[in-house]
Amino acid sequence: MKKIVKILIIILILISSSGCFNYKEINDYAIVSGISIDKDEEDKSKYKVGIQIMNAKKDEETDTSLITFYKASGNTVYQALEKIMLDSPKELYLGHNEVLVLSEELLKNEDPLNYLDYFMRDAEIEKDSLVMVSMKDKAYNILKVITPLETIPSTNLKSTLNIADNFSGTLTIITIDQFISDLINEGAEPIIPMVKITGDIKDGEKMDNITESDPSAKLKFDALAYFENNKLKGYLSNDESTGYNFLAKTQKETYINIKCDDQNYATTRIKDAKIKEELSFKNNKPYVNINIDAEADLLECNCSADFINNEKSIKQLEKKLSKKIKTLVTKASNKLYKDNNSDTLKYGKKFYEEKYKEMKKLGYTKKMISEDIKFNFKVKAQIKSTELSIKSIKGAK
Repeated sequence: MKKIVKILIIILILISSSGCFNYKEINDYAIVSGISIDKDEEDKSKYKVGIQIMNAKKDEETDTSLITFYKASGNTVYQALEKIMLDSPKELYLGHNEVLVLSEELLKNEDPLNYLDYFMRDAEIEKDSLVMVSMKDKAYNILKVITPLETIPSTNLKSTLNIADNFSGTLTIITIDQFISDLINEGAEPIIPMVKITGDIKDGEKMDNITESDPSAKLKFDALAYFENNKLKGYLSNDESTGYNFLAKTQKETYINIKCDDQNYATTRIKDAKIKEELSFKNNKPYVNINIDAEADLLECNCSADFINNEKSIKQLEKKLSKKIKTLVTKASNKLYKDNNSDTLKYGKKFYEEKYKEMKKLGYTKKMISEDIKFNFKVKAQIKSTELSIKSIKGAK
């Protein structure tokens, strides 16, 4: 009898524990995949929030868009989202949000901490959503452009940025939690990628845009945006962005062109870079000595060269590559620290952690470090591989 009772109890437990408490079908939700924030055009005290919703009912045999877009204004982000909920036939779900696009106008004129609290407070929101700034165009327009290879704009942005981060050397990925952390912490300034629309936004919103071999409107990541005092200050050039990624130790595969003679170029791929930095105070000023050891592959050489019988050919290219990398990091450090006061490399924080006693003795704060900091760079590049050919095609003649 006891055995039967135990079996019945186990069956009851299994029945009661099956399924999920408060379970809802995915079709009950409007899946938000992208969020934008702009200043309201009519009332500058309000924020205009846009959301891109994945269209679950899209029929592949029709021309129905894969996305639906809503926008509304409010004194806070949540108030704007609340207004959107009144228009949406389904409950908004932000757990799969991929990107947060912020307008250039908003970032230049207002501290993002004024409106980003909701993104860290709500446990449902994806904290590793990617942050980017919309250059010139409204941020909500970025989320409307559909392109052939990836027709959901937010997925297109995330995929493109991931590829660029891995292979271009000019861009870097910043998540919402990283962005907010840099805004909050003294001795650090954020840096985020910039995206812009090329072509006519009206064409980009149409389904016809995905049927063209050369779409009328495209989304393009161009460079990195840097901040000063929690406001957008400007943009790094491609060279400066590449130099920044070396200094920030975020570079992965980086492709660098160097002149191999007066008219022709060679292309190298940096596959590994060891970067060591030494912090000190010289003449009572913060000083950073940086050593960069880079290993590269030679991908293309359009000059006459024989790398086996003439070792000087490789040595000359290595010397030029070393000089080019030094130029890139010097450009980046000058733009951020000499021309501006943007501590995106977090040296205020680094000196505080490593040289606190000297900082205190000299009367330095984290913010003051970036105002007086000096750099010295030493770069050594080695070409480890010439791929399949030991000669250039010109040298093989």
